[in-house]
Parts: sequence; structure tokens; C-alpha cells
Amino acid sequence: MPVPVTGVASPRRLIRDEVFLRLLDAIVGGDLLPGEQLYDAEIERWVGVSRTPVREALNQLATMGLVEILPQRRTRVTPIEPERVRQLIATVGVVVAGVVRDATPLLTDSDRAALRDAAEETDPASLVRTGLAADGFLGVFVRRLDNGTVARLLKRHLPEVQRALNATPGTAAFRKARPSVTALIDAAVAGKAEKAGRAAAQLFDPALVGVADEFTTTTKELR
Repeated sequence: MPVPVTGVASPRRLIRDEVFLRLLDAIVGGDLLPGEQLYDAEIERWVGVSRTPVREALNQLATMGLVEILPQRRTRVTPIEPERVRQLIATVGVVVAGVVRDATPLLTDSDRAALRDAAEETDPASLVRTGLAADGFLGVFVRRLDNGTVARLLKRHLPEVQRALNATPGTAAFRKARPSVTALIDAAVAGKAEKAGRAAAQLFDPALVGVADEFTTTTKELR
């Protein structure tokens, strides 16, 4: 497991949170690849902590579908399986559509300015990948809605979607998604909640579910 080279854990965070965030970033960003085995000792050396917070972090990532723990056998980054990606993106899209619809009437002038700025990104892949991050255009709606249950739900499942998007070798799905992002932002800025919600739904399904087609099932090869 070639762990990324970074600094020691920040004293400002709890140790278990630091380990979790380091691993999460490495998995979502692709530094730790699908199917790659994870060894406690290497993670301990990388982050500079003991085994307990490493195990806690891995267990948390397992509940998010990003790590697979097989007792007495191995721990690895969960392989990307096309059908799971397809179902996950479609399901998350339903939640996001509701968030966008309900948050649109609550948007402030600052929110609308942030959305306009996001729409200026010309690269479709970058627009979608960064847009679904916490500080992207989706984050504008999540923060404004201020629904803890929904925020926790997206925090749990969006990273797996983001991992698939980051690992996508092609650009077809992103090009297909661009018009939906534009329609979403235009409608939200104009205060058209229902139209913005529909555009958000279309962004995920049918546009982004096409990401699943970019992958071939490698689960059998990795077992």
C-alpha cells in the first residue's frame, strides 16, 4: 500500500478524525486505488498514530462503502462496481434534487453570486467534480437548507460518488451533465425552485449515471 507522503497529524483535530480525513481524501482523490490493500502498520507510520484510531477510521470508512473489511483476511479499498455506482448516483440524485428545490427560495444574494461564479468553469469534468464537493455549488444549497439529517446523509454517500467521478477515465458523462448544471444554476438564481430541482435530478439521472458505463467490473480479478 503506497500511502501518500504528507505531514504529521494536526494537533487541532482529534487523532481519529485526522486519520479518517487523511484516508478519505486519499481514497476519494485516487491516491489509494480501488481494490488496494490497506495495512494498519503502514497507515500508522504515515499519520504517526497508534493502531486504535486507525481501526476506528477504517471502520468509519467501511460504513460509507469506501473500505471493505474481511475479518482475519484483509482490509482493502472497496472496488468500483458499475451497478453499485449506477444505483448510488441515482439515489443520491433524488436527495440532491429535494435539497436544491427546497433551498432555492432561501438563497441569499451571496449564494446566488457563488452559483454564478461556479457556472463560469468551462471544463465540464471540473465543473461537476468540484461542484459536488463541500465547497462547490452543491454545498451552497446544503448549507442554506441547514437540515442536519440531509447533510449527514450526503456526507456519508457523496464521497463514494465523488470517488467514482474522480476515477472516471472518459468525459462523455461530464459533457452530458453540463447542460443540467447550467439549467440548475440558472433556475436557482432566478428563484425557480421546481425547475432547479428537476435540473438537479437530471444532472444525476440520466447524466451522471453514465459514469458507471466507464468502468468494467473488476471485483472478480481483485478477489
